[in-house]
Amino acid sequence: MDFSKDLSVIVLAAGKGKRMKSEIPKVLHRISGQPILYYVLSLAVRLNPKNIFTITGQKKGPVSEYIKNNFPGIKTVPQPEQLGTAHAVSMVKKYKKDLGKNVLILSGDSPLINIRTLKKLVEYMKDSGSSASLITSLIPDPEGYGRIIKDSDGNIIKIVEETDTGPEEKKIHEVNSSIYCFDTKSLFENIGKIKDQNKQKEYYLTDIVETLVKKGKKVSSLKIPDYREVMGINDRFQLSVLENIMQKKIKESLIKN
Repeated sequence: MDFSKDLSVIVLAAGKGKRMKSEIPKVLHRISGQPILYYVLSLAVRLNPKNIFTITGQKKGPVSEYIKNNFPGIKTVPQPEQLGTAHAVSMVKKYKKDLGKNVLILSGDSPLINIRTLKKLVEYMKDSGSSASLITSLIPDPEGYGRIIKDSDGNIIKIVEETDTGPEEKKIHEVNSSIYCFDTKSLFENIGKIKDQNKQKEYYLTDIVETLVKKGKKVSSLKIPDYREVMGINDRFQLSVLENIMQKKIKESLIKN
């Protein structure tokens, strides 16, 4: 697959991270000496896509400054109001003509994802003829993650965010990674149809799955065996957990080399 021709990358990094209880934006908190965002952007660059866009909370805030100084080839796109992940992605709509045929969406607070997994996702989406594909995993403690809802045949039909889950949905351990690959045309034809009919009153990107399925479009999920790859960071405890995992990965890499 020609990544540079077919693929654009959008990194979501506008969240304030209130649960971090810090003035520092969540994605600039450090793991092994580098900001969380460093690992995600470095991975995006290694894919050698057509272009990379990072959604930031401010036009000239610390996240934008960090990207300007460390990843000058990446374009920052401000999201003036944090109205949800679908709203964040829609900020890139004005650059639609510059995008590749496919768009890979990454979460700025998930630093452990593997480049082989991302390549597999993009290729899986194309080979399966899907309008969208997303990474899922079975996680021992799914609290805080969106749950994957499937029909009796095992086909994904929707994603329910943690705050909107009912008692039975809370029991589901297959979770959304917040990493997606979309057919660019399908993404922007449908993202504007998402409503804020949820407890958070936000526009969830996850809702586009149900929208596409109801239209008869194919949505596929790539379940990965190592759930640590999809772990995100919402508070200082999770930051410490991922710090330990990252340190172990670095040590293993040094031993192998």
